[in-house]
Amino acid sequence: TPTYLKAGDSELNFYETSGSSSYTFSQFHLYPFRLFDNIMFKLGKKKSKSSAAPLEVALVGCGPAGMMFLHALNQRKKQGAENLPNVTCYELHASAGGAWKDVPEDDKERTKEDNKCIMYDDMWTNVPKELMEFYDYTFDEHFKKPTPAFLPRKDVLEYLIARHSVDGALDDVKFNHEVTDVTYDEGTKKFNVTVENVLSEEKSSQKYDRVIYAGGVQSEPEIPPDAVEVLEGYEGKVIHSSEAIENPQFEKLVKEKNILMIGDSSSAEDLTLRAIKHGANKITIAARRGLGDCAETGSWPDSKAEVMYAVPFKLLKDKKSFKCQCVYWSEKRQKWRRDDEEPVIKVKDVDIVILCTGYDVDLDYFHDDIRVDLDETWEISKGWKMSNNSLTITLGSISPNKKLWVGHTLYPSLYHNLFIPNPNMIYLIEPPDTYAPLIDLDVAAWLVLSYLTGEVEVPKEKDMRKSNQKQMESEMQIPYMRVSMDYEYFAEVDEFDENHWSENAADERSILLERMDKDFKAKRLAGDMKLAKYPVSFGKSDKLNAMGEKYVDLCVAIERARSFLNKDSKEAKWKTFRDGDPESFASLYTDTKACALPARWLDLEVVDENSPSKLDNFK
Repeated sequence: TPTYLKAGDSELNFYETSGSSSYTFSQFHLYPFRLFDNIMFKLGKKKSKSSAAPLEVALVGCGPAGMMFLHALNQRKKQGAENLPNVTCYELHASAGGAWKDVPEDDKERTKEDNKCIMYDDMWTNVPKELMEFYDYTFDEHFKKPTPAFLPRKDVLEYLIARHSVDGALDDVKFNHEVTDVTYDEGTKKFNVTVENVLSEEKSSQKYDRVIYAGGVQSEPEIPPDAVEVLEGYEGKVIHSSEAIENPQFEKLVKEKNILMIGDSSSAEDLTLRAIKHGANKITIAARRGLGDCAETGSWPDSKAEVMYAVPFKLLKDKKSFKCQCVYWSEKRQKWRRDDEEPVIKVKDVDIVILCTGYDVDLDYFHDDIRVDLDETWEISKGWKMSNNSLTITLGSISPNKKLWVGHTLYPSLYHNLFIPNPNMIYLIEPPDTYAPLIDLDVAAWLVLSYLTGEVEVPKEKDMRKSNQKQMESEMQIPYMRVSMDYEYFAEVDEFDENHWSENAADERSILLERMDKDFKAKRLAGDMKLAKYPVSFGKSDKLNAMGEKYVDLCVAIERARSFLNKDSKEAKWKTFRDGDPESFASLYTDTKACALPARWLDLEVVDENSPSKLDNFK
């Protein structure tokens, strides 16, 4: 008697595999060959799914985002993941690193367009390293000793390269290759990517199933037309922040000079501290809305800098002084206009104007149908209302502006980095406002890879838009997030008297508000980690775990490092946010606390001017 498979004898459950629950054991005994064929047919179907041709993916850029995607791909390969894509990475420059990389030896003055946005050599981070650390390669492993919370650019670059080049993850990158044109064929569902070898000037084209843009959001300097207009005829020096190059040139530029910084965000903060360090006489920071790092700073060394909540609108007859005034947003005209109810401020004898007006992303080589608009506005749903919070007593209920600006955790047309009109086009960029862009990008790289492998299903367009709308409206419930999204709300908050409790960073209500937006961003990150099966967990999208709370603590600590600076303290003559209590910053992964800088930040100098600006070379 044949002894074919009996129920329970095999790891393969006969009834499930055969696709029928009506077979009996006797039928199985009588028809072994037919059933065997049925089983193999089913197995064959499963096998064909996993052996389907892998997606062909073009990855544009090998800065932090590109490196993180290649690292995630390498990690998943080591885990034995299935359905991984074939990835071709194109990088314009000769090395990885993006804006963090070294300025090429043949263009130290950064005259080439492609090098204008590379960070200057002696730049220091404005984010603590504890918010730039990776779970699988800690700073303890890299430096072999405790280090300060804030690091020079070169140290961060070496850390990034060391982490992301493990096991040859960057070996196949096509360096010196510029992507010049990307189109999408709706009929074939394929991208056509044209690339030029910048060394040989040869061009070639290739078809891809997916394209990932990983070239960053700071491709070229942004110079607003109104700034160009007001500076016409000015006889002093005008530079964009991207042109504030290395020492000794920068010191010669700013020493004993009066400087007008236009803009109050990270670039203005860093260059203001740099200028003070190198002997500037006085710095005036022109802030349009006062939402940047400079506005949060409680004190500047030796009182050499001040934030002015006004922008220049007229050059005076001496060709070196400006009239400045507060501005407001005109919804009707869709532009900023001078507020004639506010006094005119004169800024006299300006030797240098530094435009800290940000950067634009260069997406011109992507055709219109696949090009994202990062400045896209959006509208609130009918009937939306802000919940009561600690500012409600003062403000009451404020109707939102009709057009709302980009929020904090997403762009309106990007769902988890997928371009909603065509999810085959992917933009691997950090959220609009984040305390930890490198951590955000690393998680996003894992999540994008999960979409490519099919482990996470791409939702329908209407569901992606609905999800984004819900998240942006949730951001609008957070006062300090709504301020930057809704001009009507900002205008009301801007009217607070300087004695209002919200102006006091030490007030318990301010501390609560301060934590709300950081908690929101951390929960969003926790949800993405869980969805991507990222190797680290911050908890869930509705409840943080201990590590998630530690992350929020770090975000609060960096903000307080600025806002708690006191102009009346004994340390005010020299103290910067980088000189704060190092014990406020501890590793998420090792609990190692940061150590103090080798000296006061203003006093730190490179031992040898020919040595790179690395931590070990400062004294």
